[in-house]
Amino acid sequence: MPSETKHVVILPHFCDEEVARYEKIAEKMVGWKRPDAKLEFLIAASPKRQPSKRLLEAFRPCGDVVPFQCPTQIFGYPEGPTAMFWDCMDFIAERHAGRQGFSLWLESDMCPTQSEWIDVLSRQWFERDADGQLPLMMGCFVPEVYKYRLFKKPKKILSSHINGGACYSLDFATQMPAEAREGVFDMSVFKYANDVGRARETRSICFSTLNRVRRDVANPDKVLLHGFMQEKDEFIEQSLLPLTDAEIDSQRVWNEIREHAETVKRKLRVLFVRKGREAMLENMFLAKQKYELSFPNLKFVNCQELLPEKAA
Repeated sequence: MPSETKHVVILPHFCDEEVARYEKIAEKMVGWKRPDAKLEFLIAASPKRQPSKRLLEAFRPCGDVVPFQCPTQIFGYPEGPTAMFWDCMDFIAERHAGRQGFSLWLESDMCPTQSEWIDVLSRQWFERDADGQLPLMMGCFVPEVYKYRLFKKPKKILSSHINGGACYSLDFATQMPAEAREGVFDMSVFKYANDVGRARETRSICFSTLNRVRRDVANPDKVLLHGFMQEKDEFIEQSLLPLTDAEIDSQRVWNEIREHAETVKRKLRVLFVRKGREAMLENMFLAKQKYELSFPNLKFVNCQELLPEKAA
């Protein structure tokens, strides 16, 4: 890791509820030791809001803070967040031209769980691949997701990609072609980064749920949890609670049994939940579990090596 490493943590916020969640994360981070890498927090507000003064004050003890109001007047989901993402990437590329760190798109349902979280990600980021390259993006890899139906062919409902809550090169905006800005950003950019062999998976950033968040907090290999489609306030609170001795002891004994029971329940739910976001979520977790069991020892790797068409 270069001695003068600086990473940008982007805090995109649309409402007061998101600000409150980020404040809880900041309160926890203030009690941690300063990371080796320097941090800059980009307090990125929706075009309808001003950058939160509360967040500027909350994160000031953790690093530099920069207010930024996204200029693009596009609203709604997923168009609004996508426009904000590119506004931030353009701003960062201009502000940090020539630097090799990353910018982390930290959504308000994502939570660091260990004091060394950013240094863990930083070491992985600066691990060059076989061609001597650094990644353009690094995050939680989602394999192809299929819905399986009785007496019908499996139906693909989600293509392989890296989830949007990820690390991106500081010059990401200038590295992506214009076509990459079309569509939902995390689905669009993956193809281009992966085609040049610079999309990297890390399991240090991972999905979690309210049912398993305490197990994931206890896992030293996981440093940034994403409560995808969970109750966001409760997920952040559960992620930030310190582990008790009883929890640590129970993790050692019961983890495998809990994992198996959770998988059985998920498979049963898939039989009855056939449409909508909940069906996609359940199938996604099953696909991701199957994939991780197939590649059990990976820490971080270029995604070209993981896609079926690249396998040999």
